[in-house]
Amino acid sequence: MNVLGIVGSPRRERGRSHQVVSAILAGARSAGASTEMLYLIDEEPEYCIDCGHDCFGEGDCAQEAGATLRSQRVDAADALVLCAPVYCWQPNGLTATLLDKVRLSSRPWNRGTTNGRPALGIAVAGGTGTGVFSALQSIYAWLCLWKFQPLDPLPVTRFNMDQVLAEAEGLGVELVGRGTQPFPSTAEMLLTYDRLPYMSYGRVDEFCWLAEQALAGLRVRETAGDAAEEVSRLLEQAKACEAEDDASGAAEAVVQAYQVARAAW
Repeated sequence: MNVLGIVGSPRRERGRSHQVVSAILAGARSAGASTEMLYLIDEEPEYCIDCGHDCFGEGDCAQEAGATLRSQRVDAADALVLCAPVYCWQPNGLTATLLDKVRLSSRPWNRGTTNGRPALGIAVAGGTGTGVFSALQSIYAWLCLWKFQPLDPLPVTRFNMDQVLAEAEGLGVELVGRGTQPFPSTAEMLLTYDRLPYMSYGRVDEFCWLAEQALAGLRVRETAGDAAEEVSRLLEQAKACEAEDDASGAAEAVVQAYQVARAAW
């Protein structure tokens, strides 16, 4: 089994994306798989110009030979790890240029149900952490389009980076253990993706999750006691507002909790 890891960060080995993907691939190797890494910054992918060529039918790019080769590499992999940094609450443009041009022999969602190869999508929001779920939703929309069998989405921020790295090798082992599992129907594929964690998260949900992740880290810091207590109080306030159907009040409390946690971090 061969696992392909794609790193969308232009920082190559210097970024969190490389760290996470490397650890996952190490886990895959421990389970007997061979692995390879594709750094998009080395590829200099060109953007799609909608040239009119039947790329979905032919499986190639008439404008860029490198795009065809990248599609072939994804096509040849038995499992995929796709990691993108978050820029402006979306996967970065370098990753987007890859996603726009990949064409697989198994064809997209409306041309049969073959593929079913396991895939893990990762979004890394290293600054504020915000936008991590909108980026993941975009990545998983692409995985669904090409009918990959998904592992649960992996959101990565500086608040949960240590935990992610501790669990990363296990994800690699899980990826290898999944094997290829084509979907029985398009409907089942769509339901599988809709039921994944975080796919229905909105902006307020994301701020709440970020505050909770930061709070978990603050609680182990001896100097962050007051901040941790305030974040905890605000999150409880948000729950109380939700119980009273006060969405605005809940959102205000969640945003404040995130801001306090980020400042203390």
